[in-house]
Parts: sequence; C-alpha cells; structure tokens
Amino acid sequence: MAGLTNSVKVIENGSDAPGTILKSCSESFRRRFDKVDLVIAKGQGNFKILNDIDKNVSFMLMPKCMVLARHLDCEIGSLVLKNSDTGG
Repeated sequence: MAGLTNSVKVIENGSDAPGTILKSCSESFRRRFDKVDLVIAKGQGNFKILNDIDKNVSFMLMPKCMVLARHLDCEIGSLVLKNSDTGG
C-alpha cells in the first residue's frame, strides 16, 4: 500500500512464527538477512525478537502492551518507527 515494493525487495522469512526467529527461518532468508546492510522489520513480534541482534534494523510497529509502550516512551497503539539499539 505504501509503495515500498517499488523501491526495495520485500521477502518473507519462511517461518510461521509471529516474529523473525532466525533459526526458524528458511536458509534462503537467513543468507539474505546476513548480507544486507539494513533490515526493515514490521510488528511488535519482530521488535521483541530482533531488537538485540547486532544488525542495523529499523522497526515499524504499534505497541499493544503497556510494558512495550513504556520502553518506547509512547502510548499503546501509537505508530512507531525505531532503529535498533545495537545498530549493527
């Protein structure tokens, strides 16, 4: 809807998990994930799982719980764009 697929390659991770648990992802996804300079990850599940990895990740999410909203210093349901704490 935002036209992102016109500018970048969007791929699925090959896993049915609610977040990108790398050991559950397809080998093809993991190879690409390891090579790229920037990952854009959508959703609270991806934030919870990928925020601490040593990779440059930008997260787009809406916090659904008070704990995460406090952590991100925002309201529940806010639209958030946040870079990873580690930054690769």
